[in-house]
Amino acid sequence: MTQDAALSGRLTRGLKPGEVRLIRRGETGDEALALAPTGAAEARDLGAALSRLAGELRATGVQVPATTYAAALAGAALAAGWQDRRYKGEPKDGPAPRAHLAVEGLAGEDAARVRALAAGVGFARELVSAPANVLNPATLAREARGLERLGLDVDVWDGDDITARGMGLLMAVAAGSATGPRLIRVTLPARGVTAGALPRHVIALVGKGITFDTGGYSIKPAAGMYGMKGDMGGAAAVLGAMRALGELRAHLPEGVEVRAYVAAAENMVGPDAMRPGDIFRAANGLNVEVTNTDAEGRLVLGDALTVACDEGATEVVDLATLTGAKVTALGSDIAALFSSDAALTARIQVGAEAAGEFVWELPLHQPYLKAFQKATIADLKNSDLVPAGGSIKAALFLQQFVTRPWAHIDIAGNAMQGEAATGWGVGTLVEYVLAPR
Repeated sequence: MTQDAALSGRLTRGLKPGEVRLIRRGETGDEALALAPTGAAEARDLGAALSRLAGELRATGVQVPATTYAAALAGAALAAGWQDRRYKGEPKDGPAPRAHLAVEGLAGEDAARVRALAAGVGFARELVSAPANVLNPATLAREARGLERLGLDVDVWDGDDITARGMGLLMAVAAGSATGPRLIRVTLPARGVTAGALPRHVIALVGKGITFDTGGYSIKPAAGMYGMKGDMGGAAAVLGAMRALGELRAHLPEGVEVRAYVAAAENMVGPDAMRPGDIFRAANGLNVEVTNTDAEGRLVLGDALTVACDEGATEVVDLATLTGAKVTALGSDIAALFSSDAALTARIQVGAEAAGEFVWELPLHQPYLKAFQKATIADLKNSDLVPAGGSIKAALFLQQFVTRPWAHIDIAGNAMQGEAATGWGVGTLVEYVLAPR
């Protein structure tokens, strides 16, 4: 063993994969030691650890030697370094510098992809982090319009337009809010399609955009209502994905058009708010009895899913912070995946793995739908008020509004970890869209 190898062995003794150990401070720079990652997961842990160390040292730059998993490391480092300081004063010792990250060998298209994903995740996190007195359906639509600078087409419908489209469920959820609803559609046109021709595929990404959820007249307790500014985590994820895809459009498979649909509303109480027992007509003609006004996400998604299918989507994926039962089943690290199409399921699973996010498929057990069809004078009720199997039953409700291959990803618990917005889902959606077809 050489002297250098012996020294390296002593310095790395007890060091675990994904950890960083500071070994030297100096006027010209500090040095830290880590084990070379043997997989993307270790690289992400290492990137996050490097970001934390850089923050503690108030470093202005971080240099990392070449690694096979450079993109995963860099993406995690950028995500870990994100902070929302929009609502805080400056610290006494001044703002911490934003460390410039330089990973040897990461350049060109790979670097551009990392930057685009980081921008998309950051956009989603800012949306989720914003308080409800700042972000409502109108201001969410304004934020979405900002994507036009990347060459995306943005259309916004307000209450009159939504009523004209027959979206009675979205209107019902928003009825108690002074702001009213918005339906936001963001389109990334297909590459390689001649003028007047139709794209080969139209992917619809549908997001639940409840900018605040009181529960309506089925009102939440105080502890359950706090944090409900994050009930638009699905909308933030699809808009963050469109933000990233706008920069990565050159990598979009030819003939694939991507559309994001966001059903935005506040679920409030008031003289016009929906009540338990009210019945509303959905955009697909089904009549729905509202037994629980706190099961509002499935209502707005039902109308948005109908519109996405009616407008020609060839496959549909929705994301929503939908059910507390999902958190009970899978916790906050793993999202629940429901799908009507095996090939679509596989594409999403591959995308999630590439993004370092985790999904677990749960069954669309059709007999459970009977709970929403009996003991009602309408076609469906929105809840049977029984928590058991709640995530599956909510997914089955949504399935009544789709006519195309479809997947539903329940991200309750994923969109926020404690007080921190995560941007969960942006990476999965981007990897899924960009995969060859």
